[in-house]
Amino acid sequence: MPLPDATPPERGALVMAPDAQAFEVGVRDRLPPPAAGGRLAEGGRRLASPSPLPATAGEPVVSYITVVRNAVATLPRTLASVRAQRGAAVEHIVIDACSTDGTRALIEAHAGQIDYFVSEPDAGLYDALNKAMSLVRGGLVCVLNADDWLTPDAAARALAALCRHDPQPLDPAPRLILSAAWQHNGARRRLWLPGPLDAGSWLRCPNLCHNAVYATPAALRAAGPYDTRLRIVADTRWLLAQRDAGVAVHRISAPTVHYVTGGLSGDVSRHVAESARLLSLGFPALREDEVWTLLHAFYPWAGNLKPFADRCPPHLGEALRALAGRHAGDARLQAALAAAGAAAQFGQARRVEARRPVPENLRRGIAKFWYMARDLFAGGRWQNPAA
Repeated sequence: MPLPDATPPERGALVMAPDAQAFEVGVRDRLPPPAAGGRLAEGGRRLASPSPLPATAGEPVVSYITVVRNAVATLPRTLASVRAQRGAAVEHIVIDACSTDGTRALIEAHAGQIDYFVSEPDAGLYDALNKAMSLVRGGLVCVLNADDWLTPDAAARALAALCRHDPQPLDPAPRLILSAAWQHNGARRRLWLPGPLDAGSWLRCPNLCHNAVYATPAALRAAGPYDTRLRIVADTRWLLAQRDAGVAVHRISAPTVHYVTGGLSGDVSRHVAESARLLSLGFPALREDEVWTLLHAFYPWAGNLKPFADRCPPHLGEALRALAGRHAGDARLQAALAAAGAAAQFGQARRVEARRPVPENLRRGIAKFWYMARDLFAGGRWQNPAA
């Protein structure tokens, strides 16, 4: 059940990110040793028996990347979910940041099921992801956290979406497949459907699960690497880079991953602070007070802004109108304001919450009912694959 797509651009419409030219995607079979040393282990099927892609000739492959540190309790479930994929060829790349809890031994014990793994120092999650991108061989690439797990048809659904939109799935154009996720918060679970990725996403944050996003290698090259200056919202910056580069976006309502809330993104105050920094990086002409005006107007989780209430202007709508006037010549910012619904805020002293159109709510409601009912009928047997 696909959701409405963004308008797919032509290949010539791409605007490459400034650092995209130097970004390496799918050019290595293994990582070179770190210049400063410290590598603890390396292995996997590639090194044990070098071979072509793990697929029948002429069929596309999905590459999953897992970056991990000290996740010995949850990683077996993640590995099992990749191994359980049906109807599509997959490869799994695991980058371990010198775990100390037995994770490295666990990875080595599963070396025959992992295409490539390495345990070595890195400069954080996004640095490790950038390194891993040089290793991918698939026509679609997805980041899978070490405490999350795939639905058994995840790769097949992503590839089916790709094949619907691209006549050359073995050499696809720059595209993103945005799928749904089962979001787990303790004992509670909900279906997280993908929101739009448009100009307004710069202001209201993309309502997307990063681990339910599949990118073609051409899309990865167009957007460039993850911004390692950001510790929490670099995935948001990466999604926005995809949008700004003109990558075609396709949404499907099928869930492909079970996502467990928490981690760095669960630190709400740091998330808000980094979101402010992201706006400053995206629109350098903004003053600090203007950045906070935009956050108080559009940041999607308004409750997280309470610790920053002193940075909200007394009359939000008038401050927003004045900001738009001061930056009338900034076409990107004007497009973001228009797409985010700034006009509805003008003249309003307090924040006005945007509402989805009725047809969109109806489509989302039907999708949620369908997948919740299907999962209930299946008895939830794919919620927790056996390790």
